[in-house]
Amino acid sequence: MATLPTPAEKGRMILDIYQHFNSKAGHALRGNNFIAVATQFNASSDDIADGLEYAYSQGWVEDGPNDSVRLTDAGFAAM
Repeated sequence: MATLPTPAEKGRMILDIYQHFNSKAGHALRGNNFIAVATQFNASSDDIADGLEYAYSQGWVEDGPNDSVRLTDAGFAAM
């Protein structure tokens, strides 16, 4: 039986996506960026949403311009 990723693991996936783009603090990504890279992790849109929720709760990301999600200093440090 396969184990489902935890919220923390989904949140780490979000940081891995930022790392994929060689992001620094302040870098913003849009939804299509998350979807394109998450498919490489075999992640679903629900996994992305759960991961973003966790990342927001940890202060790793914040709302950016034009419906984007910006990596914070804390998120960059956690990478």
